[in-house]
Amino acid sequence: MRRQIFIALAVLTVALMVRTAYIVHAQTATAAELRTQLSSRYDIVALQQGIALVPKAANPRVRMIQVVNGAVTVDGDTLTAAQLRDRLGADAGPIVQLTYLSAAEQRQLATPEGAATPEATPGAAPAPPSATPTPPVPPAPEPPARSVERKGDVVRIGGGAVDVAENERVEGDVVAIGGPVTVNGEVTGDVVGVGGGLTLGPHAVIRGEVTAVGGPFKRDPQAQVFGKINEIGIGANGQTIPPYNINMRNILFGTLASRVQRFVTTIVRVLMFILFALIVTAVGQRPVQQIAARIGAEPVRSGLMGLLAQILFVPVLVVTILALVISIIGIPLLVLVPFAIILVGIVMLVGFTGTAYMVGGWTLDRFGRTERNPYLIAAIGIVVIAGLTLVGRLFALAVGGIGAPFYIAGYLLEYLAWTVGFGAAIQTWIHMRRGPAAPPMTTPPPEPGVA
Repeated sequence: MRRQIFIALAVLTVALMVRTAYIVHAQTATAAELRTQLSSRYDIVALQQGIALVPKAANPRVRMIQVVNGAVTVDGDTLTAAQLRDRLGADAGPIVQLTYLSAAEQRQLATPEGAATPEATPGAAPAPPSATPTPPVPPAPEPPARSVERKGDVVRIGGGAVDVAENERVEGDVVAIGGPVTVNGEVTGDVVGVGGGLTLGPHAVIRGEVTAVGGPFKRDPQAQVFGKINEIGIGANGQTIPPYNINMRNILFGTLASRVQRFVTTIVRVLMFILFALIVTAVGQRPVQQIAARIGAEPVRSGLMGLLAQILFVPVLVVTILALVISIIGIPLLVLVPFAIILVGIVMLVGFTGTAYMVGGWTLDRFGRTERNPYLIAAIGIVVIAGLTLVGRLFALAVGGIGAPFYIAGYLLEYLAWTVGFGAAIQTWIHMRRGPAAPPMTTPPPEPGVA
């Protein structure tokens, strides 16, 4: 009885081994088959202990895949088979099958078809003397070794140069505002240079995106950049590359480069508003003060007037254009339509300056300041109105999407200031057109003794 049980167990074990070998053979593709499946979408590079796959088309989720010693690493993260299916989709199957190949078979994937040298088989006849041997394909050069490694992001604001040497590897982002950035090593994240210039040396390896704002951008032809290159302004190479594609995910949870770009854009926009407000104050200080006084006296009415004017602007403009087109005499007046639109924009700017003047004066009163410099009052008002937006962008620069509620509320506050100022400017203009109210007529008292 024991002998029969032992024989049955042996037969079952052999059957399971044969079945497992069959399944593994059925699921494992050859190196040539895997090259055919992957070469259309990836550039295959041989490494010393495996291979690397670089997507031919830009892919924000995958920049480089490494298969080394049976492990699959995507952008520095070692993933399981289930995680690969979630991240790579249909490409996960062939990439997992790469782990079944030996190191020599993996390196064959990086060899062009027909250029690989067949391995010698025991018992096979040697090649004839007249046959020309195929020269071996040299392996792709490895990136230079990094003897120094920095942990975390490298951020410098307010001047000072940032230099990543050839033997350095930064695990994170490199950001410099007001100072130059020079990279000749490896950066796993993004590289951002604002106002100081950005230089990529011949040994630079950037795994993320590169952004140069308001300064020269120099890139050595041998520098490797796996992400996008965004150059805002005319750099040393004379090219201007458009900025990021806007989507909701990038707006709320963008990369450090995008957050720095939006923070700088907000600062520039506020400075432009201050410049325009100073010009308006210099040209028309009295109307600005009248608008500020009206906002202080009737803020709700001014806001409703401004909202109504915004709602009716487009319909009134369309009706006016149609009326001019229909009437033969009015056709030449169509030339004045662009000037009318510009005039409305000027009225809105004057109204916004009046709102800033009112807010600036109120702020100085709260702090007990007696200065009444009109230019200072207008500038302080604009900073106060845009202050919540600046704070939100600063939070977003530091902690990402947590700052979104602040700058969204800041944009609503700025819109309210523009709307109230627009309505107050219209009311002030109407009041000026009507002129000051005439004094009431009074009947002189009768003289004594006159019947």
